[in-house]
This record gives sequence, C-alpha cells and structure tokens, in this order.
Amino acid sequence: MNGSMRMTRMKSLVLTMAAVSVFTLPVVVCAQTKIGTIDFRTALQNTAEFKKAVQSLEAEFKPRRDELQQLSQELAEIQKKLQTAQPQEAAQLQLEGQTKQRQAQRINEDLQADVQYEQEDILRNSAQRMRGVIAKLAEEKGLDIVFSGAALVDPFEGRLLYLNSALDLTSAATAAYDEAHPAQ
Repeated sequence: MNGSMRMTRMKSLVLTMAAVSVFTLPVVVCAQTKIGTIDFRTALQNTAEFKKAVQSLEAEFKPRRDELQQLSQELAEIQKKLQTAQPQEAAQLQLEGQTKQRQAQRINEDLQADVQYEQEDILRNSAQRMRGVIAKLAEEKGLDIVFSGAALVDPFEGRLLYLNSALDLTSAATAAYDEAHPAQ
C-alpha cells in the first residue's frame, strides 16, 4: 500500500509539474523572441529605385495620356457643336463622336493594362530584393520575427491598435534598400 501511495503521489507531482511547465514555457519563449514590424509597401514605395521607376513610367506613357486628353477635348468640342448643329450636321457629328469615343475607350483600356503590367513588374522585382534586405536587417538587429504591419491591423477598427515605434523597420528597410540597390 505504501508503494501504491508513493506511486500516486509521484504521478500527481509529475502531472502538476507538466501543467505548470505548459503555462510557463510560452512566457519564457516569448520573453526571448525579438520582433520587428514593417509596412512593406511603404518601405518599397519610398525607395529611390521605385520612385525613379515611377517617373520613368510616367514619361513612357505621357504621349498616350496626352493623346487621350486630346481626344477628350475633341469630344467636348463635338458635344458643344451638337447643341447648335442642323440635323444633317448633327448626324455627322454624332458619328464622329462615337468613333472618337470608341478610340478613346480603346486607348484608355490599353493604357491602363500596360501601366498596371509595368507597375506589377516593378513591384515584383523590387519586392524580391526588399525581402532580402529585410532578412539581412533582421539578422543584423537579432530579430526572430518580422511581421507585416498590415497583418497587425484590427479587422474591426481597420487600424493598428498599438505598436512601439522602436519595432518599426520601415524607414530602416528603405534606407538599407537604397544603400544595397542604388537607383541607376
């Protein structure tokens, strides 16, 4: 009986210690984990390389935007003329207006698709390099985890509830990126 009682006590002690360790282990692990956050999109968009690429895109697509603006002005002129046009002239103006409207719509759709493709290409290439910069930055700072600031947003409030600014790596990541990948 004495051995049985001893065994029961031993089991009870082991179970108690196991339960205590389950609750204290996460505290110990969390106390040792170093965390950082980053607003990835902002860090990327603030790099000199990204800004230069955006300026280059604007210059590349300016002629098509100008053409679209010109068509818009021509359509406004046609609308103005239609108000005072005779029936025969009005039919011709309406036909001309429809043609220019279709042309403007095609140019606009093509322009939007091309701009979106180019922007995504820039983001894709820059994002890959930014991930490497963030990994190096995290290593240098001894961080175990880097969260995207967007992942920390309260879904009901739509904003971050609290973040110690010392944890934010956004500016440091932009500076490190600019140093590692200077704009050409």
